[in-house]
Amino acid sequence: MRYLDALNGIYDGTPYFLRDFTLGMDVINVKTTDVFTDSFNPYLSSNCICAFQRFTGQDAVIGCTHSPAFIIEQFGGEMQYPEYKVPIPVSHPFSKITDFKNIEVQFKGKILNAFKSYSLVKEKMKGTADVVGNITGPLTKASVLASLERVSMLMESDESVLKDLLDFCNEFTEIVIEKLSNNVDSFIIAAAVDNPDIFGFNNYEKFSSKRVSSACQFIKNNGLPVVYHPHGVFISKNIDRSKSIMNMSIDGFHFAEGNDISMIADKFKGRMCVLGGIDIIPKLYADARSVISETNRYLNIFRNNNYVFMASCSLHRGVPLENINIMCKTLKNYRKSNS
Repeated sequence: MRYLDALNGIYDGTPYFLRDFTLGMDVINVKTTDVFTDSFNPYLSSNCICAFQRFTGQDAVIGCTHSPAFIIEQFGGEMQYPEYKVPIPVSHPFSKITDFKNIEVQFKGKILNAFKSYSLVKEKMKGTADVVGNITGPLTKASVLASLERVSMLMESDESVLKDLLDFCNEFTEIVIEKLSNNVDSFIIAAAVDNPDIFGFNNYEKFSSKRVSSACQFIKNNGLPVVYHPHGVFISKNIDRSKSIMNMSIDGFHFAEGNDISMIADKFKGRMCVLGGIDIIPKLYADARSVISETNRYLNIFRNNNYVFMASCSLHRGVPLENINIMCKTLKNYRKSNS
């Protein structure tokens, strides 16, 4: 498959992977509350994922309609489910600083049927698209469980408790990896809060990067490739944090908004697969001409790289489907003209 080939250093056209989390619900026009029932509906979730793949023709999919619910409700937090909008966290489960201590991880609630969705998508996508397991970085997961404010406070006032919390997050991540490994072809570590622009690069190095590296190595030990998607600026005219990426045991780097893409193309060429592309806001909400122009800009800059086109982050309900369709037609036309 094109996506896995790219991660393995084999160029076969330009794969694209749009990392749909909840936008598939718009494709088949179902309510958020129909998917995120009390127990989560894995059959409807898998239908949404597969419908979005048919709509886009993309080369890889996340195996589940995703939400922080799988982490938050697992440990007793609460979510709100608007009928036609993205699920919203209401309360974080670790409201007290040491709530996470002495917890034995036993899967329960929605996460169990999330795993079922992955197995259904794996079966349905056989020979059509690669299935990617989505997991979160340590600071990102800690912020979901305990809130960004509490993580920030611990970083300043009690590093030992924060490190214990982050170690707990990595242990939970490893258990999820083991559970998913038979039903995915690769993993992506999505890390919005593992972001040197939020806490500073020194704190990123101290609290996040080694734990991300550990999770990446754990995935590799399970025989699967892994992509890392941190937010923040890693390469620009004034910043070069590329070594922190290159030193990780990863197969691909999915860059976020704000990076200098020409510099990334030069820096990573021949070193690993590069993934990334159009900024969701505002570019995927713009007019058709802008969507086409921006898509082609990325394709042309990375045409000599081992490259997978992606949006800048995950896709959710409300992103205009007509613009997604225009973007995908542009990608397909590019592949035809360069085959």
